[in-house]
Amino acid sequence: MSSIRNTVQRRVHKERSQPQERQRLGLLEKHKDYSLRAKDFNKKKAQLRALRQKAADRNEDEFYFGMMSRKGPGSSLAQGRRWTGTVDGDRGNRALDVDAVRLLKTQDVGYIRTVRNVALKEVKALEERVLEQGGSLDAAAGQVDDEDDDEFEGFDMPQQRAAKPKKIVFAEAVEEREEKLRQEADDEVDDGEDTDMEDEDDAKKDPEATRAATRQKHLEKLQRRLQNARKKLTILTRAEHQLEVQRTNMSKTPTSGNGVTKSGKKFKVRERKR
Repeated sequence: MSSIRNTVQRRVHKERSQPQERQRLGLLEKHKDYSLRAKDFNKKKAQLRALRQKAADRNEDEFYFGMMSRKGPGSSLAQGRRWTGTVDGDRGNRALDVDAVRLLKTQDVGYIRTVRNVALKEVKALEERVLEQGGSLDAAAGQVDDEDDDEFEGFDMPQQRAAKPKKIVFAEAVEEREEKLRQEADDEVDDGEDTDMEDEDDAKKDPEATRAATRQKHLEKLQRRLQNARKKLTILTRAEHQLEVQRTNMSKTPTSGNGVTKSGKKFKVRERKR
């Protein structure tokens, strides 16, 4: 039946042309022409919006020493035959492809995720040790996650001991000065021995108090370590999230989560129904 229908000649439907009185306006625009024009307009509008956002988020304090030695391409009117059309100070290095940069960021995310997992295990181990010592986790958590703190405070930095004040010794001769310095050193040694003897006497009198003080010092040390580990974990988590957002923005197609592509188009990935 279908073969018989195909043999019958059908009427050819022609598109409507521009009326005679509107020939001066050119060809009559069809719906497909309007769709293409609207898509092109919306694409340009999204790109302009993305460029405005990028200009608004720029760092005004950004500075490189190359800015002082680099100049623009200039013009042939100002430079004449010396004009080459290139930027002065440019070494000709080619920028990496977007796919290559995205791959490098993937490796960075993998490294940061590995370090974050190590930090997370360290936090859990320290929490268990603090609980075993009878301490509270709230005491260490009360001073963590401060937005105003510097991000580099989360890493353990070597602590410098406070320098002792220097003494000025007045003497008329070198021998007299050395004798006074020797005598002051002997006095400090005697004072230290007396203090040690007093501490030993106190320990012999009350050993329970000594053990309690030692346990309290150890607990405070563990809480400080837990505080630093939590700060480090917070910084690594924030850095991993920022890299994930950058990778998502650089992708050609929506990969995961919600965001904005490099052309300024918003996307939302819906999870598959289970």
